Amino acid sequence: MSKFKILWAITGSGYLIRESIDLMKELQENPNIDITVMLSKEGAVVVKWYRQWLYLKEVVKKVAIEKTPNNPFYAGPLQIGKYDIFITCPVSANSVAKIVYGIADTLITNCVAQSIKGGVTAYLLPSDQDLESITTTRPDGSPLTLKIRDIEIENVEKLRKMDGVIVLTDFSEIKILISDIIENFG
Repeated sequence: MSKFKILWAITGSGYLIRESIDLMKELQENPNIDITVMLSKEGAVVVKWYRQWLYLKEVVKKVAIEKTPNNPFYAGPLQIGKYDIFITCPVSANSVAKIVYGIADTLITNCVAQSIKGGVTAYLLPSDQDLESITTTRPDGSPLTLKIRDIEIENVEKLRKMDGVIVLTDFSEIKILISDIIENFG
């Protein structure tokens, strides 16, 4: 049986960083799952700021940081099916806005654009998608309450309407999604 290949992207948001790495760790316990993580430049900054860099590198052996929108090169392999699923979590409000308006000037926004063009679904979990304030965690572990702006909600709604994009609303959906796809994996 070939390995189930996940390309997991992280943009510059601290939302669900630890939870994402914890889930990657859990998934990696299955020897038939292979995870590659790509970080936008700002995603790498945030992971390090949240003191999760060493943990991420311990959990996932293939971690790449954006040098340019095409380096490292993942858009082509995504388009030709080298990955079985493409997840971006968390997706910052900035990246959501870029994707919605067709700006593909970062590694991750370019990969989303190219995956859509190639007929590959992009699963995205935006950090800012609820009208209610969200409570997240600061790098020191203390809570931080954020008010989501109307423009961020509008952009997520536009994202939901895009062909080739599935917007996940809750982190728990990622594990269910992966389990469902693996169940039907050839």
